[in-house]
Amino acid sequence: MKRPVRTAASAVWIVFWAVCGPARPASALDESRYIPFEQIRAGMEGYCLTVLEGTAVEKFPLKVLSIVRNAEPGSDFILVVGTDERFKYVGSVQGCSGSPVYLEGRLAGALAAGWEDAIEPLYLVRPIQDMLKVESSPASGPVPSLIAEPKDLIYPEIAQKRYFDYLQKTFSARRTALPLAVSAPAGAVRSVEPVLQSLGFYPVTGPAMEGENQPSAEGQTGLVPGGVLSVVLCGGDISVAAVGTATDVVGDTVYGFGHGLLSTGAVQLPMAGGFIHTTIVRRSISFKFGSPGPILGTFTSDQASGVCGRVGQKPPMIPLHIHLERSDIGQSRDFDCQVAVHPILTPLLLRIAILSAAEHYGQLPSEHSLEYEGVIELEGYDPIRLANLSSDTEALQPASETASAANLLMNNPYRQVGIRSVALSLRFSGRSRTANIWSAELSDDKPKPGQVITLQTVLESFRSDKTIHSIRLQIPPELKQGTYLLQVLDRDEYLGFLQKASPSQFVAEDLVSMLKAVRRILQTPRNQLTAVLLLGQGGIAIRNQDLPDLPLSRALLLQDKRRLTPALPLQSWIETQTSMEWIPTGTIVVPIQVEP
Repeated sequence: MKRPVRTAASAVWIVFWAVCGPARPASALDESRYIPFEQIRAGMEGYCLTVLEGTAVEKFPLKVLSIVRNAEPGSDFILVVGTDERFKYVGSVQGCSGSPVYLEGRLAGALAAGWEDAIEPLYLVRPIQDMLKVESSPASGPVPSLIAEPKDLIYPEIAQKRYFDYLQKTFSARRTALPLAVSAPAGAVRSVEPVLQSLGFYPVTGPAMEGENQPSAEGQTGLVPGGVLSVVLCGGDISVAAVGTATDVVGDTVYGFGHGLLSTGAVQLPMAGGFIHTTIVRRSISFKFGSPGPILGTFTSDQASGVCGRVGQKPPMIPLHIHLERSDIGQSRDFDCQVAVHPILTPLLLRIAILSAAEHYGQLPSEHSLEYEGVIELEGYDPIRLANLSSDTEALQPASETASAANLLMNNPYRQVGIRSVALSLRFSGRSRTANIWSAELSDDKPKPGQVITLQTVLESFRSDKTIHSIRLQIPPELKQGTYLLQVLDRDEYLGFLQKASPSQFVAEDLVSMLKAVRRILQTPRNQLTAVLLLGQGGIAIRNQDLPDLPLSRALLLQDKRRLTPALPLQSWIETQTSMEWIPTGTIVVPIQVEP
């Protein structure tokens, strides 16, 4: 027996956190408009409405095969088969989710799930009374998300992978699949494609949003039953939109999909119609190749049995501006987008948009460098700025940093911080700027207290001569005789050292301290070497406060394990930095013998 695929051409899912009100009794329905589930029987014939090409809503006959009890816990479905020859040819189609089904001339429900590799166009139909209660369902709890921490920004790619793994584990095998029209290079989507699939999207590289005056089936830009219904996740010069079908329109309220988007409850996501360029027929499962139309309203509820929204209601969106310069080919361009606001989707969308812009002129040469700077404007707080260099990693660094910062702002343990806008400038050049730390030599490896020493550090870069960089460091006048370690660190190693030696710099106890830690990390440049002279332990840290000069007796008292607020021992050190055009990588340790 074949398992159901993941929507109206995809798998029948389980969404355990969706909160649904009690089912409306059949008497609550307008039976002149809707047919109650209890009146539906096997053998009944009817039709569904959907768009397979353009905007024309077409009628496709079908037949009820059976009533399926508890296809989802507590939810019954109607099993139908399409009898039209064209419907048989295309089979189950991703993007038909929400297509209204009519029996005896009344709306019975919406196509909601099908089967991969099925020979016949079989669908499970979500009863209409389950969909109508989506509008009045109480708001669900917080969106399930992995709580982010400031230290995630030290290694943003690692943090992103951890978050992606969490999303795949949390949503996998319970989602439905909608075509996700992405006007982006395939490489920009590749790194997040498994995550998008686990969230219930089938990414399809395609055209951007249709023009403002794209006509609907009835010569209007409005939404109609059986017409294209899109969730515009990113609009403008880079477009990302989930494409499905509208089930019913009552006044200014639109119902659709027959299943949830992410089933996260109350939302404010942009709602639009759309245009189907064609339906791609495949042996496993077909899909609609479409584009969203202009934004017409806002999805306000995303529940397991469907989505609903309001026409005319303006959704919140985050303006995103990306400036791209490619000095290797002498090209530049600006991208202006609007990104939807959602704690799970917004970080992913920012990543996709930044990577898409970076690949606009094609793949970068294997050797390249990137200078980038940006600003994330916040509601009620000073902006977060980022400015740095990267080499031979395309735009992964700024994309990961921006996405990780957005994730932290939207999914921290304190409260969500509104993002007013994001602006980023990317300037690529055609040479690598990575250099390995080759060696380090002291001007005097047996200095005296108070003496200034010079550390000559040799860097070796690909296809370039070795370069020497001098770092001057003064030995503390009060330093006792003994052997000490002098470490030469690149940026990541330096931040990793700080995390261990002074963890309070990365521990947040409120929103203000969290933002302070974020700025500290993002404003540490990669094109610098840091020399750190370890002096031993000294003082303690309580929460996000360093107490380096605390008397020993007081420090021991505060480190008592019975205290509610733990105190951590601090490492004592001195440091100095030197900047350069290269991005040094690696670390080296040089012993120093301090003599009296």
